[in-house]
Amino acid sequence: MGVAVLIYSMTGFGRQRFEVNGTILTAEIKTLNHKTLDIHCRLPESFSALEIPLRGLVKKYVSRGRADVRISLEQGNMGIIELNQPVYDSYLKILSAISPAGSASIDPVALLTLPNILISINPDPEEDSFWPPLERALQQLKEDRMREGALLWQDILEKVSSIKDLVTELEALAIRQQQEVGDKFRQRLAQLGDIDDSRILTEIALLVDKSDINEELVRLQAHLAEFTKCGSRQEPVGRRLEFLGQEMLRETNTIGAKSAIYDVSKIAVDIKSQLEKIREQVQNIE
Repeated sequence: MGVAVLIYSMTGFGRQRFEVNGTILTAEIKTLNHKTLDIHCRLPESFSALEIPLRGLVKKYVSRGRADVRISLEQGNMGIIELNQPVYDSYLKILSAISPAGSASIDPVALLTLPNILISINPDPEEDSFWPPLERALQQLKEDRMREGALLWQDILEKVSSIKDLVTELEALAIRQQQEVGDKFRQRLAQLGDIDDSRILTEIALLVDKSDINEELVRLQAHLAEFTKCGSRQEPVGRRLEFLGQEMLRETNTIGAKSAIYDVSKIAVDIKSQLEKIREQVQNIE
């Protein structure tokens, strides 16, 4: 059974180091499991205006999960720190008014700790040199998620194959179960003495119908086939896989409830065990 390459894991990592306006920056993009798309960006103050288009770029590569985007300054033109003269003059005027000794008693170092007394003048980022490295980091993230997704899908398909084998066993047991239900009922009636034959046949038919699992098996096989096809879809399939897993579990629970012989009950438990393992893996798929 082949491994689909269109399945993406929700976890991945991408990193690029690049230069903008003489400043060395590092972009790190990390994605984790999450029910919806949740993007968190941490940028230097001088790049804050680029956050909205950055979010739009991330959405082109990630459709589900938590995405943490961090861009940090390493070295280079970090900006210039200057005195905020209007704010400084205002503080000085207030302090002089409340201090009898005037400005001579004011500690310059303490004054620098007051809010907004200093301002940072940063150069505007050159967008042409900013976006290509981000694209490369996101492409690296995409490849990382694709590699992990392929491994997840291979493991899932192995479990799906096991379930298909168990369903094949159930198909053979379905006939045996109905026969044994009918035989056991006839034996019980024989101990009761003379009973109308038409009534016996009616009761047997009802019991056999209640133990019939063929419809559930047909639906279970259909869900398994659709589940496998998801590997070649050109779109995120995580939610669809979750839904199909729930439907397969529902059919398996019904089979277990209808089981009248031990072998059917045991196989139903085995299928549920495999479905639980699949559910855990599907939670990592976009």
